[in-house]
Amino acid sequence: MSHSWGYSGAAAVLFLGIVVSRFIAPASSTLPPQVKVGAIFTEDEKNGPNELAFKYAINKINKDKTLLPYTSLVYDIQYVPRDDSFHASKKACQLVQYGVYAIFGPSDPLLGSHIHSVCDALDIPHLEARLDVESDVREFSINLHPTQHLLNAAFQDVMTFLNWTRIAIIYEKEYGLLKLRELVKSPQNNGLEIFLRQSNPDSYQDVLKEVKDKEIRNIVIDTKPGNLQLFLKGILKLQMNDYKYHYLFTTFDMETFDLEDFKYNFVNITAFRIVDTEDISVKEILRSMSKSQFNRDLRLLNSTFIQVELKGLSGPIEFKEGRRIKFKLDLLKLKQPALVKVGEWQPVTGVNITDRAAFFDSGTMNFTLVVTTILETPYVMMHTTNNYTGNNRFYGFCIDILDRISQEVGFDYLLDLVPDRKYGARDPSTGLWNGMVLQLMQHKADLAVGSMTINYARESVIDFTKPFMNLGISILFKVPKSQQAKLFSFMNPLATQIWLYVLSAYILVSITMFVVARFSPCEWQNPHPCEIDNALVKNQFSLANSFWFTIGTLMQQGSDLNPKATSTRIVGGIWWFFTLIIISSYTANLAAFLTVERMITPIENAEDLAGQTEISYGTLESGSTMTFFRDSMIETYKKMWRFMENRKPSVFVPTYEEGIQKVLDGNYAFLMESTMLDYIVQRNCNLTQIGAPLDSKGYGIATPKGSPWRDRISLAILELQEKGEIQMLYDKWWKKNGDICHRNVKGKESKASSLGVDNIGGVFVVLLCGLTFAVIIAIFEFCYNSKKNASNDKRSASVPHQSLCSEMKGEFCFALKCGGSRQRPALRRKCSKCMSDVSYVPATLDVPPHPPLPPVRSIPRNTTENPSKIF
Repeated sequence: MSHSWGYSGAAAVLFLGIVVSRFIAPASSTLPPQVKVGAIFTEDEKNGPNELAFKYAINKINKDKTLLPYTSLVYDIQYVPRDDSFHASKKACQLVQYGVYAIFGPSDPLLGSHIHSVCDALDIPHLEARLDVESDVREFSINLHPTQHLLNAAFQDVMTFLNWTRIAIIYEKEYGLLKLRELVKSPQNNGLEIFLRQSNPDSYQDVLKEVKDKEIRNIVIDTKPGNLQLFLKGILKLQMNDYKYHYLFTTFDMETFDLEDFKYNFVNITAFRIVDTEDISVKEILRSMSKSQFNRDLRLLNSTFIQVELKGLSGPIEFKEGRRIKFKLDLLKLKQPALVKVGEWQPVTGVNITDRAAFFDSGTMNFTLVVTTILETPYVMMHTTNNYTGNNRFYGFCIDILDRISQEVGFDYLLDLVPDRKYGARDPSTGLWNGMVLQLMQHKADLAVGSMTINYARESVIDFTKPFMNLGISILFKVPKSQQAKLFSFMNPLATQIWLYVLSAYILVSITMFVVARFSPCEWQNPHPCEIDNALVKNQFSLANSFWFTIGTLMQQGSDLNPKATSTRIVGGIWWFFTLIIISSYTANLAAFLTVERMITPIENAEDLAGQTEISYGTLESGSTMTFFRDSMIETYKKMWRFMENRKPSVFVPTYEEGIQKVLDGNYAFLMESTMLDYIVQRNCNLTQIGAPLDSKGYGIATPKGSPWRDRISLAILELQEKGEIQMLYDKWWKKNGDICHRNVKGKESKASSLGVDNIGGVFVVLLCGLTFAVIIAIFEFCYNSKKNASNDKRSASVPHQSLCSEMKGEFCFALKCGGSRQRPALRRKCSKCMSDVSYVPATLDVPPHPPLPPVRSIPRNTTENPSKIF
């Protein structure tokens, strides 16, 4: 509906008054009993406010016998389609044939032009209450609508007062551009950048998005009142309902629209009204209308506001050439309660702002915000005694930050706990949210403060400020027990695989040395160089000597065996280099393994956790950590989510306290946010963090979509961070409390710790085992040699026969002698076999002049000719 029945009613009353006073009243004695008055309304106005107001005006005059004591007014109402000028002209002609004295309406600007032409040609009075952009002189027409060039001046004064330099003008009908052309072409706007766009209900959102993309914040809107609610919805969808935007509406009906979604977001909405509903005379007329017999459809009438575009009862009225030039406009500005009057505009005095703070100092208003929160140590905690009430019940890190932000931004707040004790997550099956997110979505709270993580899902339905703390998901686990030192811990510097490789290399090199030495002629030498005729040569690298040479160099001790051939020297040099690297690496790593305390840790990171099923793990229920694993596309985290989702009993916990207790109970890992984990670990020496954080995110203060507080609070957070106040608060709540855990950490000045038996006791065991093995071998050699001597005595006829026990007894007694002859009886007896007819008699000096020699062989005759053939 384009016009109000209040404004039209006032127009009808005024029109009839003019008719009565100028044409009818002076000749009231000669007037017929009935005077006909015509009215033309569009079909969509049938039985609407305009028609009701017209009927009320006729009835009002007929009841006032002081005006027309002997005459009554009779009306004839005709209906025409909107924008159909042909039918409108025909209806006007029918009214003239009917004998009307004057015609009222229509309210449509295009139809009104045609009806005016008919009335002007027939000299019939025509009363209008419509927008008229034409400037020609009207003789028989009176238009109650304020003239457009004066309205443009009012808009211009407001724009100048607000110091706009860049605006967008959105109009709906073609005549919208005509009526605002003076605003566009005004010399005062030479430095003003103007963005013009025509729009309709189908393109409102597209045009607004274009304006938003161009970052234009000041917008003049000229739309049909019937479509204005759709335009407001487009603003909400694009989240252009915050304090950064300023909307100037050309309609006089802004008080009649639902602005609930804009009241609390500090959206700058400004408009004019032509009727002051607080005026006593206006209230009296409204009461009279409500009691009229024509009020059967008074659901269209509001006793406070006249629901229409153009409001009547508009104060002083003065006409010039048929156009209204004297009127008063109230300047309205949207505030938290409602649209309120902040100034006036009149053609002579211009704009007069009575409440400048409504435009420039909104931040200093006394706002009280509802803040929802959740208990979480140390972010938000609550006193348990009854001595505290209101906001004083709460304390903690986030409460301190909120207090400083409220002082910076300028607002009061009321703290309350979220009913379901949850942060907020979306149910994937129903799509419904819970927790603090739901409170904000339903506008039951203005802010949500706590350890609330910023993530994509939440950001899609609510807004977050800049993060005041950065964090990630970490693994909380029970401190593993210290590893008990093993007896053979000195073997740890090298892996078992390396020890096996070293043993294999030792055997391989020893055999290689033996084979190469056997084949190399340079390794065959005369044991007695002075005996030139000696035909025997020997090779020092027997199989046993080869193993002895290799083990001696491996142990960094060397031996009396020296390679002489080039090939054997190469083998020895390569082996020496190998042993140099192995021994150096072992020595370097030995210090770390023997001095650093080792811990038994079954898991080292998230991959270890995902790769096993013995240790359970879970997250906080309906939290961002749970959402992270549920929505993750990383295979490791998807595997962990499947494990957590299908684990029975459930591994999810309602509170951090329960999750921490499950970790302390053992065999459970709790996936939680690193800041909270850091707080817990510093206060409980039985807990520790496993691995690095799995992701990176931040805590923020949440607001409903489009809230003006978001940017203001973000600026306050940045300022607090730059001043270091947030870091000081972190230190206060994390590090300076009296319940800090004191761990047994070695000081930096301690370079190493003393080694005990637990660390290197295995070396002594190896030594004892080696000595025992050597004794066993010696006993074996002793027994073997005794048996061999006894067997030789049996085969020799010249040697007296001795039993094995007698032989072993003799050998044992000889071995126990600390002094005396060093000759071995067995050796003496052995040599006596070479003498014929000589009995064996043990002698004191029975030791051969030379020790037993290695295996020897005779030198072939052609040795000097071809030494390579020696084997």
